[in-house]
Amino acid sequence: MKFIIKYFEELLASAAIIIVVLSAFYGVISRYILNNPVAWSNEIATIAFTWTVFLGAAAAWKYDKHIHLDLVYDFFPKRIKIVSDWLKNLILAVFFVFVLYLSIQFTITAYNKPTAILRIPFSYVDVPVVIFFISIIIRSIQKFLK
Repeated sequence: MKFIIKYFEELLASAAIIIVVLSAFYGVISRYILNNPVAWSNEIATIAFTWTVFLGAAAAWKYDKHIHLDLVYDFFPKRIKIVSDWLKNLILAVFFVFVLYLSIQFTITAYNKPTAILRIPFSYVDVPVVIFFISIIIRSIQKFLK
């Protein structure tokens, strides 16, 4: 269970990228070998790719792999760096909570809008954004408490 919690973002992103590859592969096989193209494979691949992008970005946040502008930061004394980090984390936390609220509202309103081919609620496309912000908030709190 600890493994699943520790690597939650990576596990979901990995499953999503496997779905992208398999769905795209099946789409190519059905179109060019079986001469019976399926329309849903592209939609599944697109939805899974959305999951991959947002969950991969959440994993990158967990490991501090996002771009940092540290040209000036590196010249600061240690105390100013600490204050700067706290201020940055506070501003980002407020922003992430606000955007989480907006993404939840957006996902809820998208429930009544079906996708073009599979006719599933569009919320399934939008929910990785909610998971992304929840993950970033949780991982930021974990970093803050260390």
